[in-house]
Amino acid sequence: MSAQTSTAATVNALPPYLFGLGAWFASFGIGMVMVQWIVAEILHQPADRLGLVQMCLMGPSILFMLWGGAVADHSDTRRQLLICHGLAALPSLGLGVLAATGHLSLGAMIVYGLATGTISAFAIPARDGLLPRVTSLPMPKAVAMATGAQFLFQLVGIALAIGADAIGAMPLLLLQSGIMLAGGIAISRLPPQPPIARAHGAPVGLAALWDGIRVVRESPQIWPVILLLIAVGLFYVATFMVVLPIAVRDVYGGGSARLALVNLLFWCGTIAASFAMMRLGATMRRRGRAIIFSLSSGIVVLFAVATLPSFPVLLALIFCWGMGAGVTMTQGRTIVQVATPASHRSRVLALFQLGFMGGAPIGAPIVGAMARSWSLSTAMWVACACMLCVIVVVAALSTIWRQELHAVEG
Repeated sequence: MSAQTSTAATVNALPPYLFGLGAWFASFGIGMVMVQWIVAEILHQPADRLGLVQMCLMGPSILFMLWGGAVADHSDTRRQLLICHGLAALPSLGLGVLAATGHLSLGAMIVYGLATGTISAFAIPARDGLLPRVTSLPMPKAVAMATGAQFLFQLVGIALAIGADAIGAMPLLLLQSGIMLAGGIAISRLPPQPPIARAHGAPVGLAALWDGIRVVRESPQIWPVILLLIAVGLFYVATFMVVLPIAVRDVYGGGSARLALVNLLFWCGTIAASFAMMRLGATMRRRGRAIIFSLSSGIVVLFAVATLPSFPVLLALIFCWGMGAGVTMTQGRTIVQVATPASHRSRVLALFQLGFMGGAPIGAPIVGAMARSWSLSTAMWVACACMLCVIVVVAALSTIWRQELHAVEG
């Protein structure tokens, strides 16, 4: 295939890829609000029980994310992603049936979380590893575009969930399932994506998993990002997913509309930062420094949130927190995409996502227990202190503050 033909095929592959990505995250946005709303508002469970459900939702990533990346590196990523879309429609469909029959329970939410989390662990590395193969754009711009698109569609899903109080759980859960299937139809329009040829004697199976870890460990650019993302999952994501929904219920009057507004403002900030990063594109050199600044600003914001201000002030703070998250995700993912060999990309990107998602199920029950035993504010202040310690240690022991990463394609 000539270079011109290959470029045309790549351009034609980008729209269905982005639509499939958008459908996944629109469905995810609905599910994110629905889990918080069902557990906190419908089932009236305390913070530690919500933390347990969130742990089940994100916990499978610890067990299966790296495996999912290894499978993606050694198989047709289009087929893997297509299967995941089909399977991911089932948990929300089942939950919708339980909602219609009045049988929602904490046990059902735990099963939903485990099923959804396991499927996501195989879908995420396949989708992330596929991006460089469906676009001819420079990688920083492609990463910022994909990140902005996923957050934009996630925002659409969250907005759809605002009406949960009025229309109930069942219609939204069925809509979530239908959107996921629509994304699978889009992915089916992509050309086959066979694995990149491996060198003779390249590791397979369990050895391939360890080989991906080796690449991360030996890269001075990648391992600091992964460690910081683990801390984000432990302290930021866990707090956002457990403490804030309980604060909305107990301090700010509750309801799906307020809960969705908190999520909306966070992801609006993330989208704004992602598109700003897309405009900056290849002009940025100190990407690690941008991550340190954004994570440090998150400490200030979370400390202010812990004072439990008025609801409008809370929404403004959440928007700022989301902007920091947008910078961290786009710049962190760009560093990993650029610094990783193509043969290991899905596995290393799986570790990137594992850092972000793997820390949350560990942190969720811990911050939930602190919030229940002490107070919501204390749980957030402890998260701030822990995050500050991690940032200082990583900045001191790595070259992330001094690194200059020049953007390359692919």
